[in-house]
Amino acid sequence: MLLIFLLILLHLSGAPEAVPQEILVVQNHNIKPYGDALSGFKSLISNKFSGINFTFRNSSGTAEYLVERKPDLVLAIGMDALQKVKNYSDVPIVYLMVLNPSAIVNEERNITGVSMIISPEKQLAAIHRVLPSARRIGLLFDPKKSAVFVKRAQIVSKESKIDLLAKEVNHSRFVPTALTSMKGAIDAFWMIPDTTVLTPDTIELLMLYSLENKIPVCTFSTKYLEVGALMSLDIDAFEMGRQAGGLAVKILSGKTVSEIPPVEADSAKLVINQSVARKLKVPLNEDLRGKARFLR
Repeated sequence: MLLIFLLILLHLSGAPEAVPQEILVVQNHNIKPYGDALSGFKSLISNKFSGINFTFRNSSGTAEYLVERKPDLVLAIGMDALQKVKNYSDVPIVYLMVLNPSAIVNEERNITGVSMIISPEKQLAAIHRVLPSARRIGLLFDPKKSAVFVKRAQIVSKESKIDLLAKEVNHSRFVPTALTSMKGAIDAFWMIPDTTVLTPDTIELLMLYSLENKIPVCTFSTKYLEVGALMSLDIDAFEMGRQAGGLAVKILSGKTVSEIPPVEADSAKLVINQSVARKLKVPLNEDLRGKARFLR
């Protein structure tokens, strides 16, 4: 009788919840932003689960490892890491620090993650905060690479009563002509991460155009402030890592990946180059002091 009672009790209580054991981290470059993103990811995971083993591989060692072992989840940090693991359909994959994941991920149902793209809503709001009088904003893009983003930007700008002059270029050699055609028609230039538009030569040309025509450049990375851009809205790698950690927690808690859509980076840092502001005679509001980081 006692044995029967114990069997019934075990049946009613159900099997113990599976505890995730291993996360495979695929990362090819040992750079600070990747390290910050991983720290943010681990900080959130450790709040939910204890004792998880993090295994690290670069792209060259990933294939063999996934054949031999099946981790509970793969964290792909960077575009090249995601490219390497995307064909492994029997393991959940979360990507991080990938600028344009739609160029790699199509309809894979086991992949989700956080894009480095900051929404056009957030970017335009930041531009308006720094340049409140700029009502005409220029932008160059390759429709094969940035059409979806620009379409969203056009909708947001219309709602904000901003005239967005977006010109298509399908090769970098057409950038000089497109820029010249904007002379006198824009108050600021919005630089988006479009690899057709941005080359070393076109970036140099754009910064010269900015200086000669007193047109501030608003960009997506602090590195361009060092060569003449006025402001950037950068991702916060640590917070982006925590955001990806939130997606991973849902997966490790039993939710299917296909129910967890990819997201854009939530947190961003506003950085302003004061030296460029002075050269372009751009007044900076005092209320920016507590909301932005300044380069002198």
